[in-house]
Amino acid sequence: MYWRDTVTLEAVTHGADSEGFPQEAVTQTEVYADVQSVRRSEFYAARQIGIDLVISVKLRAADYSGQERLVWNGTRYKVERAYTEARAMYELECSEFREASP
Repeated sequence: MYWRDTVTLEAVTHGADSEGFPQEAVTQTEVYADVQSVRRSEFYAARQIGIDLVISVKLRAADYSGQERLVWNGTRYKVERAYTEARAMYELECSEFREASP
């Protein structure tokens, strides 16, 4: 691992404002990671169910606590799958985050 990239993990809390409209609060944490392209098998398996995986992010398990979004190079991504094999590292498979249109 080179840890050459920094990503911002975003934990999202959903709630409502004083008038009852949906509102979300975002907590950001910047961590070191390795950003890579998605493996071919992962890409095509996700594509079959309508998910377009774009990047794969490897980071230390101590830095990840279930955040559902991340930002890298100014682009926001949605964490579609998070898994660990050695319990010391997490690998996050991410698609580009598309916000709901008004």
